[in-house]
Amino acid sequence: LRGACHKMKSSTVLMLAAASGELLVQIQGFAPSGVMLPGVQRSVAASKRASLFSPAAKKGGCGLGCPPGCRCGQKTQLRMSSLADDVNADFEELFEANRDWIDFKQAQDPDFFKKNAAEHKPSVLWIGCADSRVPSNEVIGAESGEIFTHRNIANVVMNTDNSLMSGMTYAVDVLNVEHIVVCGHTKCGGVQASLSGPKEFSPPLEGWLSHLRMVYRHHRAELDAIEDPDAKLDRLVDLNVIEQCKNVYRTAIVQQRLADNAAEGRPYSTPRIHGCVYDLATGYLKRVNWVTPDMEDPYDMFADENQSEKYNLQKLLANNVRWAESKKAKQPDFFEKLGSGHNPSMMWIGCADSRVPSNEISGSEPGEIFTHRNIANVVMQTDQNLQGGLQYAVDALGVEHIVVCGHSNCGGIAASLTPTAFSPPLEGWLHHLANVYRLHAKELDGIKDEKAKLRRLVELNVLEQCNNVAASSIVQAKQRESLAKGAPFPVPRIHGFVYDLENGKLEDLGWQDEISDVNGQFKVRNDYAAMGMADPADSDKAMFNRKPAGMSGGGNPLKGLFGK
Repeated sequence: LRGACHKMKSSTVLMLAAASGELLVQIQGFAPSGVMLPGVQRSVAASKRASLFSPAAKKGGCGLGCPPGCRCGQKTQLRMSSLADDVNADFEELFEANRDWIDFKQAQDPDFFKKNAAEHKPSVLWIGCADSRVPSNEVIGAESGEIFTHRNIANVVMNTDNSLMSGMTYAVDVLNVEHIVVCGHTKCGGVQASLSGPKEFSPPLEGWLSHLRMVYRHHRAELDAIEDPDAKLDRLVDLNVIEQCKNVYRTAIVQQRLADNAAEGRPYSTPRIHGCVYDLATGYLKRVNWVTPDMEDPYDMFADENQSEKYNLQKLLANNVRWAESKKAKQPDFFEKLGSGHNPSMMWIGCADSRVPSNEISGSEPGEIFTHRNIANVVMQTDQNLQGGLQYAVDALGVEHIVVCGHSNCGGIAASLTPTAFSPPLEGWLHHLANVYRLHAKELDGIKDEKAKLRRLVELNVLEQCNNVAASSIVQAKQRESLAKGAPFPVPRIHGFVYDLENGKLEDLGWQDEISDVNGQFKVRNDYAAMGMADPADSDKAMFNRKPAGMSGGGNPLKGLFGK
């Protein structure tokens, strides 16, 4: 289809019939030049992948509006069962959609990717929910490069969360963002789960939900007076946004920046903090007033932001209205379906960088990708933020794929290569990236070109984070369960991608994992040679086998120091 479009000389209507004769898709609106018109490109990409990524597909339907009883879902299952030899074959549609998106952006602006790669100056830090139905760039009509994004379950802000605090430090101190937006949404699964009894979820998810339960306890009198369960949930979503905005305001990161701005005599202190709730039923954002009368305002933080066009979000909200209206014009029941629930097939672990919006670059619609984003797409077993999201995605949503996606010219990776000292917790976060370098120092030190070295470290970081995903007890337990049920390969599958800012292309690094049952325990064996990596064990062996100065013999340098 994509090749045929570029050969067209005039506007055309294509009729594509499935081989079974049961499915008919009508696609129209191609420009004479062969470039797909806005909106049509997205619908085509979504149609091509609906059998794999739409919520309907996971429930047995095809997602393309077929009558009940069609066999499209059965075909999907048959195809999925034939992928034992090629674990990435089912991503062909995603990469095709990525190429369509590239063509579309270049048709709008031939220099789009060149400019996008050269500059990273977002004005907004967006702290949003990981829910697949709330892709930040889409709902506010933001372009790539405008929003630095952190997403976790229920948009929680904690001083003890190194993942978010590192991102906030980078956004405020390095990127100098002017706005911080905390955005919740109606029918939030995380907020809903916090209303359940304690100990219904295992750690780390249970620990994460405890922070939402604290919001409930703080407002128990008001919430207990609300009898309607839906109204109570909606109010708790609002209150959660209010409390998280206050948490942002209280951080030392924000307080220091406000104090610095006040000392410089700026008329408006930045960053400005805003609370929003996205309504799944309508597609509209509403502003939430998070300031309470008891709060002090030494930095003129709570002044009417509409007094200054630079420091208000009217443009953002207006873009949201236009986006919601356009979605309803194309599909009147779009938000009705979106509000009925989400059943994504994929979890995306990506970088917070504003130039890498996961839904756009993969051509995915709201509801298809459950997303976690942090600096340099790091995966740690001790990160409750990510591990809670991973557990929810695997155990509650039943995702079939987990993608770790890095990108070229990553600021976090570059920062880990410099001797520059950053304030905590960012410095500690970058230490994990420095460990990736240490594991592959022999290979990286042999690369003299700095740009090539950075690119290779980006790739190695993605592969190491895929290893960390595979090593998670959450993932291994689910993979063992899938094999016990007769799956031809362990599910969820794990994939490592790199997004190239200079041309917009997604590259599959071909990460492979092999699960074997050894003494009743699942262990991950990584084929480093197949992944184009030097075995990090070689570096460790070299370190422990060298002959230390002043010691006789070789082997472990600690041997003999403590007697037996």
